[in-house]
Amino acid sequence: MKLIKALLCFLLSLFLSSCGTGKLPQAETLGEENSSYSYVPIDPFPVSTVMGNSCEPCQPGQDIPYKSLLNSFPDQTVRLSIAKLNVDGSITYGSVVKATAKNETYEVTLDYVNVDVTQIPFFYREKEYYETNSKGKKEKKIDYELKPSVRYDYLKGNSVANNTVHNYETKKQQLVASLPDDKKDWQEKVVPVYIGVGLRVVARVTVLDADVNLSGLGVIGSEAKAGKLKGSLSVQTLGITGKSVSSALPLPSEINETTIQNAILSIGTIKAQLYTSDPKDDENEENKGDIVISPRVVGIYKPFKGGAEVINPIISELAREPVRWYRPCKSKAKYPTSCNK
Repeated sequence: MKLIKALLCFLLSLFLSSCGTGKLPQAETLGEENSSYSYVPIDPFPVSTVMGNSCEPCQPGQDIPYKSLLNSFPDQTVRLSIAKLNVDGSITYGSVVKATAKNETYEVTLDYVNVDVTQIPFFYREKEYYETNSKGKKEKKIDYELKPSVRYDYLKGNSVANNTVHNYETKKQQLVASLPDDKKDWQEKVVPVYIGVGLRVVARVTVLDADVNLSGLGVIGSEAKAGKLKGSLSVQTLGITGKSVSSALPLPSEINETTIQNAILSIGTIKAQLYTSDPKDDENEENKGDIVISPRVVGIYKPFKGGAEVINPIISELAREPVRWYRPCKSKAKYPTSCNK
């Protein structure tokens, strides 16, 4: 009990520590600081689980000796992301510290996730065009386009029965031939897709005053108390459910310091329950007591420029066919005899 209380206090101090500063917390990894990648949280999508490279073939009907689910996710991240929702319906992703004008709408997302990473390739291009402005002058604009490429599952022979590398190359050539306009304009980009479980707090706010601080959830609560913004708050589980989870989730009626504090405390409570379950249940960690966990797509990295016009095709592809997650197995020494070569 003392451990859980200490954990909750630590999480609360961590998430609200930005209340006294206007700087954005250091949520970026080294890869983000040295590239144009940006993390984009998305609503959870189902995944298709298959045996990873560490698994050995098993006898028909033999249970696959997967690692426990939480141990299958090698990375843990607490990440803050901010998206500006523009009037024209587009979305600008990136690091925003302050609003610059009245009536702008932002979505601030705090994620705690345990994840593994897979990839989906896309064709991508930047297309220049000219548009006449209100003064009658032509201005150069850039449009961004994205189209699905062939998934890497074709190379592994797992997507369709009797798939071969030849079929992959044939499909690739067909897709390249179907690309509009000059084929040289298109590049193949790989989109990292995060698969795992986690918890999420989302504050969607409309600023009522210019120069509103958006650098953290604690700051947003203070700004709401001062009447500088209005909005909604939601707490979401990603691949985690159960009776105790439902009872721990808050029901915020508005956005203020108290509701934000309660939201963060609920995340800490669920996280503590997830990791303090009976160790004997490790063999069946998908069902830990009354908590059930299952892998989900929780976010992506966007390795190119563009907003909703490139995010929406990615989401559409994730909805069209579940992403394959190659789940690792236990060490070979622990395999049942029937699963060894």
